[in-house]
Amino acid sequence: MNFSSIFGILLAFSVLIGTMLTSAKDSRVFLDPHAFMIVIGGTFAASLLSFSGKKMYALMRIFFKRVLGKSNELSIVINEVVDLAKGYRENEGYLKEKQATIKTFFLKEAVELFTEGGIDPAEMDRILLKRSISIHHRYEEDAENFKALSKFPPAFGLLGAVIGMVSLMQNLGGADAMQKVGPSMAVALVATLYGIAVANFFFLPLGEKLTGLNKEDQLVRSIVLDGIKLIRNKKHPLIVEESIKSYLLPAERAQIKRIAA
Repeated sequence: MNFSSIFGILLAFSVLIGTMLTSAKDSRVFLDPHAFMIVIGGTFAASLLSFSGKKMYALMRIFFKRVLGKSNELSIVINEVVDLAKGYRENEGYLKEKQATIKTFFLKEAVELFTEGGIDPAEMDRILLKRSISIHHRYEEDAENFKALSKFPPAFGLLGAVIGMVSLMQNLGGADAMQKVGPSMAVALVATLYGIAVANFFFLPLGEKLTGLNKEDQLVRSIVLDGIKLIRNKKHPLIVEESIKSYLLPAERAQIKRIAA
């Protein structure tokens, strides 16, 4: 569970709701079903026009699995690569024994390719590199999709404000028109508020979060690509460890204890 993402979402809603409750004499002015319907309903309709239902379902799964789920830790993949290098150097059957317990999915795939045999090492490297690039592009596409969705709520919020202003102008000729101007304008602007809030508290941060996670995942895949080559060549675990730790900054390397003896 990614507690940072959960805390960020809860904090965003707390800031928004807290500001609404304390900034107006009657906070009920922010509760407008018409504004909610046009912003949320319009965004959903535009999303279905832009993406297929299958893609929308996939984006929901990505939110729960990748944003709220636990992300890859560099220390875990480094520990696993060094452990495999140490075990395989002493016992060639070690990789098959440990295969089921490997936590890093891309490393598990690499070990499976290696232990199954029948694939030339150079061809195996090309396959893994192709998979790494493909995963990177797919994840980047998911991030861009969330950023694309962020364009819809503000647009429908503006549409809701325009509809509200048209309704306001229509009633200006009435006897008590001046008394209704302020409240009517407030209601008209609620739709714009909803649109800006949904885009900037939800879709845009999710897009940025997925972009960051993709960069972290790409680093993990790069470590695996180098690590599996070193394991295959039975390099000393110390060489393996120092080689894959080269992907980290000095401060990050200092936080990971020496694994190889």
